[in-house]
Amino acid sequence: MLKKTNRHCSGSWRARCLVALVAAFVSALCAASPATPCSADCGREGLPDARAAVAAAVALPPHGIDELLKVELGGIPQWVNIRGANPANPILLFLSGGPGSPEMPESWTFQRPWEDFFTVVQWDQRGAGKTFASARLVADKSMSMAQMQADTEQLIEWLRQRYGKQKIYLVGFSFGSILGLQVALDHPEWLYAYVGVGQVVNAQRNEQVSYRETLARAEATHHTDAIKGLKSLAPYPNPHGPTPLSNILQERGWVAALGGMRYAQPQVDSALLRALSPAYSADDVRAAQLGEQSSVEILVPQIENIDFDKHRDFACPVFFFAGKEDRTTPSSIVAAYYETIHAPVKRLFLIDDAAHYVMNDAPGEFLMNLVEHVRPLSQTPGPSR
Repeated sequence: MLKKTNRHCSGSWRARCLVALVAAFVSALCAASPATPCSADCGREGLPDARAAVAAAVALPPHGIDELLKVELGGIPQWVNIRGANPANPILLFLSGGPGSPEMPESWTFQRPWEDFFTVVQWDQRGAGKTFASARLVADKSMSMAQMQADTEQLIEWLRQRYGKQKIYLVGFSFGSILGLQVALDHPEWLYAYVGVGQVVNAQRNEQVSYRETLARAEATHHTDAIKGLKSLAPYPNPHGPTPLSNILQERGWVAALGGMRYAQPQVDSALLRALSPAYSADDVRAAQLGEQSSVEILVPQIENIDFDKHRDFACPVFFFAGKEDRTTPSSIVAAYYETIHAPVKRLFLIDDAAHYVMNDAPGEFLMNLVEHVRPLSQTPGPSR
């Protein structure tokens, strides 16, 4: 099932490699120039040349689609970025993680090759990124999972109508996989396929396995600080009620530090990646950080009881991508769930040398499988140059 790929800089991967080199150059330049630190304050004003280089590297052909729009969803304006090389290609809506962690400003690190095969929609959800900026950084304490689900469905209907598409592809990543899997259950007629990346299946079991596997990793690598920190959280999750948010955040910190978030990368400078995005301003970068904090506080307590175990019958094709080293949404959970489900087409991709962010850790392998196994379900023309 797993296919290996050569990740050298050739063919359609030149843009991906160029932007990676730009980011590395800028990071090194900032490190050498203390007067211009790379932090959450870096934005359009701080790194104009680097952002222009990124924009040039991910540029689309003249006949492509490149739109940054405000759409009214659930009574408030929400931002979408829609990009594709060929308007005839199928729509692919990407549901970001978090909650409140927008993928729009970081999508330039992996998405440009996708745009040869799909028209990709990145959405800053309610309480996230540019949408949170439009709300003047005021947290909506009434925000609910039911409202997030309704926003998702309304956006899909808007996309189908605006672009004249009967169906779309839906990719749910991490937190977004909760929304996405529910759409697949409720509205399979809207989807060519559902693709879960870092799929959430059962929130309580997710925390149990994440903690157990992360502690095992700490012990195997003799990481004494991690062992001490993780054991201080026991019992985790709380068996007698809600787990304190502070404990969840500490556990996730150790997951990341031990390579269970990004493979072999204990730290990733998300602020720098967002600051380089052509779709974001400095104010948007700051809004993304603040929106993520408030979204986590409001929504995480609402997802502790998420459980898809009993939902096993799907009327649309279902695909799961999981990094073998993912200890954020452990791959062992989705692998077991995959064996129980029924769908017209189903497939599980367990990716070596990848953790939670599979599309970043193994971009070539991810796209090859997406194009070879998922895209043919729409039976539309391929890349056009």
